[in-house]
Amino acid sequence: MENRLNVGITHGDVNGISYELIIKLLAENRICELCVPILYGSPKVAAYYRKVLNIENFSLNTIREPGEANGKRSNIINCVDDNVKVDLGKETPESDQATMIALKYALDQLDRDEIDVLTLAPQGPNAFFTEEAGSLVEYLSKRYNTTDIMSILVSEKMKMGFVTEQVKLRDVPHQVTQKNIFKKLTLLDDTLRQDFTILKPKIAVLGLNPQVNCGQNGDEEVNIITPAIERAREEGIMAIGPFSAERFFSERMYEKFDAVLAMYYDQGVVAFKSVDEESAACYIAGLPVICSMSLTDPHYDIVGQNLGDEQGLRNALYLAMDVCVHREQNIELQKNPLPHYDIAANSNESDLNVEQIEGVKEELED
Repeated sequence: MENRLNVGITHGDVNGISYELIIKLLAENRICELCVPILYGSPKVAAYYRKVLNIENFSLNTIREPGEANGKRSNIINCVDDNVKVDLGKETPESDQATMIALKYALDQLDRDEIDVLTLAPQGPNAFFTEEAGSLVEYLSKRYNTTDIMSILVSEKMKMGFVTEQVKLRDVPHQVTQKNIFKKLTLLDDTLRQDFTILKPKIAVLGLNPQVNCGQNGDEEVNIITPAIERAREEGIMAIGPFSAERFFSERMYEKFDAVLAMYYDQGVVAFKSVDEESAACYIAGLPVICSMSLTDPHYDIVGQNLGDEQGLRNALYLAMDVCVHREQNIELQKNPLPHYDIAANSNESDLNVEQIEGVKEELED
């Protein structure tokens, strides 16, 4: 009880299913046993949805700052206008504004270490356009003044990062460069080690074209992706590929790797969800703070019908907490380090050769 984390949760789009998911999640007694939940949103909107959904025996403790949180209850900080309009099932400029107000408020307190981690409930697809950003990753990149940032989809069966995020398809080839691929491989490798405590990650790299070794479909694999992989391997990163995306997933090659690096978001996200959407969540890597989000959509079509499934939000909350614990463990290990082992200096064929991973050599040679 004494070392529970202060977990912030932003309310997402007030017109979607976010409040339904949040209320269902926080109504579970075990949540308050694991952490101190602090919702950033509106007590009035929460009360409205509780009434609409006919959810009894649930209440929120209203506080002004995290230091006032009741460790035995779910807490809420009122950070939006009490008169915010709820328009069920429709994303509106007002709901997008409420989304961003809560997010900024929570991030400010996260930056000041008043909360330990932050989890985002589903927001509308246009919310970040109010900040001249096309996605959460782009918004956070600007806020923290870094380009070394990446969304990582996480489930029990797979972890997946992306060279390019949610950009227009026509812009993808211009962003798939040796430099960007190497940067993303480095970030993914560092994140797997530090935030997921994987000592020596094996990373599969997807190709850009449908048939990776067929020059008729493009030469990005030969001229861009393979050199980036080779550079990463020289730095001690166990990166292997490029693989044809279709064959990689149809033959379940992902089971042999700790993570997958896709060239663009749409290339990987559909396959990822088809493999294991039930346990999935999204982690934003490369930040000085810990931020996760649900992969659940706002689902405007079922708002108010009590049909929302809170599992995705639960996954995101647990993911953020796990990363926080892993980081603390790494800090302790650094205080009392084991003898140093330089992977790059000590690597050999048994370390980095594709033959080590059964079944992938043929894919690279085809």
